[in-house]
Amino acid sequence: MAVTNSGRIIAIYDARVDLDDLPGPIDLVIRMSDDNGERWTGQEVFLASEGVSGYGDASIIFDPNVGDKGRIIVFCQSSSLASFFESSLGCAQDDPTVVHISLSISDDDGETWSHKIVTEQVKDEKTHGIFASSGMGCCIPNGPYAGRLIHSFVLRRGSELLGALAFSDDHGNTWKLGAEIPSGNESGIACLNNGTILFHSRSTPLRLSGKSVDGGQTISELLPHHELPDPSDNGSLATLKSGEVICTHNHDSDLRRRTVAKLSRDGGVTWPRAILLESESSAYSTACELADGRIGVLFERHGYTEMVFCRFSLDELKETKEVLPLEVDENEIEFQVAFRYVRPGRDKQVLERLISLVKRNIPTVDMSVFKFSERKEIGPNSGSASGDPVFTKEEFDEILGPVSPGLKVGDELRFSGRLQNHSPHLLTEIKIESLCEEKVSSTSKLSPGDKITFMDLRYRIQHEDLEIGNVSLVFKWSATHPNLGSTSGQIRHQISTKSGLSI
Repeated sequence: MAVTNSGRIIAIYDARVDLDDLPGPIDLVIRMSDDNGERWTGQEVFLASEGVSGYGDASIIFDPNVGDKGRIIVFCQSSSLASFFESSLGCAQDDPTVVHISLSISDDDGETWSHKIVTEQVKDEKTHGIFASSGMGCCIPNGPYAGRLIHSFVLRRGSELLGALAFSDDHGNTWKLGAEIPSGNESGIACLNNGTILFHSRSTPLRLSGKSVDGGQTISELLPHHELPDPSDNGSLATLKSGEVICTHNHDSDLRRRTVAKLSRDGGVTWPRAILLESESSAYSTACELADGRIGVLFERHGYTEMVFCRFSLDELKETKEVLPLEVDENEIEFQVAFRYVRPGRDKQVLERLISLVKRNIPTVDMSVFKFSERKEIGPNSGSASGDPVFTKEEFDEILGPVSPGLKVGDELRFSGRLQNHSPHLLTEIKIESLCEEKVSSTSKLSPGDKITFMDLRYRIQHEDLEIGNVSLVFKWSATHPNLGSTSGQIRHQISTKSGLSI
């Protein structure tokens, strides 16, 4: 998302067939608003997939210094048969095993666009996979590098992931790779008024923070920021006209939930003010300052089923509490369950037939060499090995059936959760129960400060759920407390089968 000189908001995001990441027939779609997000244009295709080839992970940079209207620059991935984790060395555009970097430019407020592949500008001979972090880049406003455009990237060299910064000194026509950042991942960046680049990388249990003072050519060591808990999910940074800085992220060390916006008045050193935008399931987010001075945030909600745009004033943020409260009950035992996503049910006979016909000829990648937090949340390469088949939209229509609102029999609801002992006492005889197919491993004890996390509980939609009109799932925990004896609690998730949304 970005805001242009005219005040127009540009939002570009993935339109996925079944939530799977690239490779696959993913379109990028665009929507625009000329009244600070009150009304939006209809969803239009920005880059269209073809066959099994598609696009993903869009990110926008706005350069205000080109003509009266400025220049909008969009980075995204372009893929045929390979994912980021499977991509080969090289930049050959006729090699379907190479994931490419696509660059789009508009000089007329998003009315018309040019598109080209720029992989060779930012990918060197040692790099297998590369993509621009989704969200937003920035333009350095002042100092010796004034006018330079900066964007964050992720590199894969074998089994090593690195963050990186790329820069352009000719308004986005050409790009060079600058700082390489060990331990970096998808990142949000902001250009401060003094020319410093602030960098936040997704990580867990805390986001990693660093700075560049030489236009993105080098960067300081990334350090965990104690005010920015994170489940390794991409967030954003944005510098306001006042010089203050906004960041957005999931304020949770394990689960993709609790999307917040925070304010810093000291260039990202501290983040004392925070406003809660969504308490439950939510993921990637991007923040911008709107033409009317309010802050706009675009984020994913409810297991990626919704794209939400919200607005608030800077005064609202300044008036919030300094510390977000810890979510615990009176016994200092915290239990959380987050809705991860819906995986559409598949016609097994059609799937088996098509799999026998589809040959990707991509070497299988051992995903166990990557941390769980480094893998994709869903789709190819989210598990312990790669090699999932890739289908066209027409084949997906056969596998998934006709597009319809709500849930259908065979759809899988996925949940993740955490039980944490915040009390000073040892808990024993821990049990967590639900109607999901997987069972959470019980444990004999939970020491003070320790926690149990479960990341992939599945419930498959039944005919009875459709007849009732909703799914009501209860997640229960129990334990023995030295002072209270047997203690327990529960969380209920109720989801409409007609809309697929929480009730």
